[in-house]
Amino acid sequence: MYSREGLIEAVYDCIRNSVPLEGNVQIPHSDVFFVREALENRFTDRTFTLQEVEEYMRTELNWTDSRDANN
Repeated sequence: MYSREGLIEAVYDCIRNSVPLEGNVQIPHSDVFFVREALENRFTDRTFTLQEVEEYMRTELNWTDSRDANN
């Protein structure tokens, strides 16, 4: 229902309008947002999706989300 890219905006819209989010929503870990910002600052000619960054972090950096331990 919500795209990963527009999820934060959707969350804020729901808060602002006092309506609940619908469905099962997974907000990416803040690390993913920080790494994406750093990558885009380094490679100014390219943008990265949150999914691309998260996959990169998992495969190349062996990163795990703290929620992974609960699954």
